[in-house]
Amino acid sequence: METGTQVPATEQTTGAEPAPSPDLTGTTLGDFHILRRLGQGGMGHVYLAEQLSLKRKVALKLLRPDVASNGTALQRFKAEAENLARLTHANIVQVYDFKESGGQWYMALEYVEGRNLREFLAKKGPPDVLLGLSIMRQVAAALLRASEFGIIHRDIKPENILLTKKGEVKVADFGLSRVLAGDGAPAGGLNITQSGVTMGTPLYMSPEQVQGTPVDPRTDIYSFGVTCYHMLAGHPPFQGKTPFDVAVKHVKDEPEPLSAIRPDLPPELCAIIHRMMAKDPAGRYQSSRELLKDLALLRERLSGTMSNPQTQAVSLSGVNVQAETLPVPSFPSVPLPQRRRRSGLVVVLFVLSLVLAAAAGALIAWRQPHDMATAADASAATAPDADPVRNLKSPKQREQDLIRMVEEYNNPGGDQSRVQLGVGHRIELGVFYLDEWRLDDADHFFQGLISSPPRVPRYVQIGIIGHAIVLAFRSEAEASNQIFLTLVHNDRRAEAKRFEGLLMLNPHFRRKVLEALDYNERNATLEKPFPADLQTLRKVLATPLPGQRKPANDKAAGKTT
Repeated sequence: METGTQVPATEQTTGAEPAPSPDLTGTTLGDFHILRRLGQGGMGHVYLAEQLSLKRKVALKLLRPDVASNGTALQRFKAEAENLARLTHANIVQVYDFKESGGQWYMALEYVEGRNLREFLAKKGPPDVLLGLSIMRQVAAALLRASEFGIIHRDIKPENILLTKKGEVKVADFGLSRVLAGDGAPAGGLNITQSGVTMGTPLYMSPEQVQGTPVDPRTDIYSFGVTCYHMLAGHPPFQGKTPFDVAVKHVKDEPEPLSAIRPDLPPELCAIIHRMMAKDPAGRYQSSRELLKDLALLRERLSGTMSNPQTQAVSLSGVNVQAETLPVPSFPSVPLPQRRRRSGLVVVLFVLSLVLAAAAGALIAWRQPHDMATAADASAATAPDADPVRNLKSPKQREQDLIRMVEEYNNPGGDQSRVQLGVGHRIELGVFYLDEWRLDDADHFFQGLISSPPRVPRYVQIGIIGHAIVLAFRSEAEASNQIFLTLVHNDRRAEAKRFEGLLMLNPHFRRKVLEALDYNERNATLEKPFPADLQTLRKVLATPLPGQRKPANDKAAGKTT
């Protein structure tokens, strides 16, 4: 089933049903040709459409004209678009356009092919522990990004958590979101949600939302905790005959212990979810960053248990958990050379050299990085960190081992065999951080390769490519594309060969470059389109080398999902 941006249940009308709106399938609105209707709510409709200029599918959210005549409703619609435009993040549905055409207001959003969490649970049932942790970590990362901008979602629920076929998570529908000023008060201007008005979905609503008292990012943590409880228990913690009954229970009742419903779950996971659902905001995680730290510790403990059944349960403290970081000195970003206009012949020659290298079978068997997660059900949408176990070390142990190996080859001198080993270890550590979505650590490491002595040319090249990947994952497409174009069009043959070699000879690094280019293509706009030269590079890198399977990144091969 295909899922675009879901229409929040809270937008459905509670009184008379709105007059039926004509189906706009087959019509064109501005730059968008409407393909079919995906859903509807009280405020409008969501269609699947094709953006004609960029040849990509989008979810087109239309505001009903009669609703748009209400100034408050139009302000909410506009605020949603503005908030999404600020929240560029891999786990948040992106906004591409917001316009009015012929009296019709619309918002073009990233189209997510897959299903929402409620649909997933209805079809598959509760996910296994590691897949559940992956979903939790990705949503928490999205909430952290929103909180960094002072934005509260206020309607976190399974319908607003979208899962792609690859197991990526996208948080949707910031239509009820609220922006806070630095002091935690609503940002200046019109209070379009009206103080004292309850907004949200009763099954997942925080006590402070029910009571109409001030909210802050801990409100989203509560609703997310209720969603996680539902995900793992198979039902929400509170149910009743009416929405009012359910809302009152959020204020007065304690949920049945999750461990009583699912005794197979790790006690630490149950403790995390119950802490998220504390009635008093002071008893919850005070930020999504704290939540992410405890989730990382739990995943590490579970991975360690695979290799050592006697591993003791990790002590989760939330506030005091410190993330491990690579000891690389801080430094400013290194300016990269500006792209020069080059003939398309350069790209053709570059592509030809890659193909010839592949045909010659010039592959070096570097040891590939391994994920420490067990396989999720093959029929389920599998998360990137839920691959089959290929290494029994915990993530912390693996990171420490990789750091030691990286440091061992810090100064390889002129010994090319040591340079080659150093290259392999650096790629492994960089990919490890990227796979763990530790983008700050990844960029710190990659930029250290660029600027920290000794500046081994092949190490520097890894750093430049890695920095471009991180920029892509942070949705900074223009800066990322500029670096990739500079590498493709490099005048110096030695630099060009290093770039070609690094991409062709390490499948995991190629995979990350493909993912980065895919992010950049998805974040393209009419004003800043995805460069044709990089589209060519994507197709070449997506071609399997001799003895290799096709990269798992279907989108990088030209298939947008």
